[in-house]
Amino acid sequence: MRGATLRFLLQTAFLPQTIGPVLQLQIIGAPAWIDSNQYDVQATADCSGGVISREQLQLMVQSLLEDRFQLKAHLETRDLPVYNLVVAKEGSRLKRSEDQTPVVRPQVAAPQVCAPVPPPPANPLTPLIPPGQRGSPFDPNSLAPRGFMGAMFSQSRYMLRGSAVSISNLVPMLSQQIGRPVFDKTNLEGLYDFVLRFSPEGLSPFGAVPPAAPPPIGPGPGVGTTTAAEPLPSVFTAVQELGLKLESAKGPLPVVVIDSVQKPTEN
Repeated sequence: MRGATLRFLLQTAFLPQTIGPVLQLQIIGAPAWIDSNQYDVQATADCSGGVISREQLQLMVQSLLEDRFQLKAHLETRDLPVYNLVVAKEGSRLKRSEDQTPVVRPQVAAPQVCAPVPPPPANPLTPLIPPGQRGSPFDPNSLAPRGFMGAMFSQSRYMLRGSAVSISNLVPMLSQQIGRPVFDKTNLEGLYDFVLRFSPEGLSPFGAVPPAAPPPIGPGPGVGTTTAAEPLPSVFTAVQELGLKLESAKGPLPVVVIDSVQKPTEN
């Protein structure tokens, strides 16, 4: 890997699978250079025993950190700020999908060390759009494929769109935009169609937002008649337009506590 920061290496070494890739692992006691110094890592793995699992890879990176960074760290569970997604007092305004049959897609295995790289699978969503009705899934006037859940953003606006998806699909997308874990407390079942449009102001997305053409703005399922001339609401207000609410709370989350760490010496 090239240009890896200490934060990235710690994420790779300790990130629990329960958190998922969209959130950053909380790191306590990090040095000032955790994000500024970058390193090129060259390592080989013994593949004689077969495919190396995610857990084995994490142990390898932990060993690298202990050897080259003199890292001493441990995992703890602490109560940290989270959000609970709940149904608002007025009730849910989410639009249930007309077709409630489960969306079935081919399972795509995560890449593994020592595993042969398979050819990229065919897009499992495209055939689900009726012929002659295909278009950009971010155009509210165009059909989105069943099971689609995606985000589109520019420097001035964000859009999240879901088509025939469950609340469990929406929650990680909200977590990624807000930068804080979101837990589903709605007890809503079934599949829904929705569009969320909101301002990026105050959010801390991963990476800089590149200049881009704004997404189409117009009537969409679950949202009123927002136009390009109207100011966009915050993500919290946009969620309320769906009859939902993000409530601030605290919840147990894993953290890495750094006891000591040093900059590595050059090879």
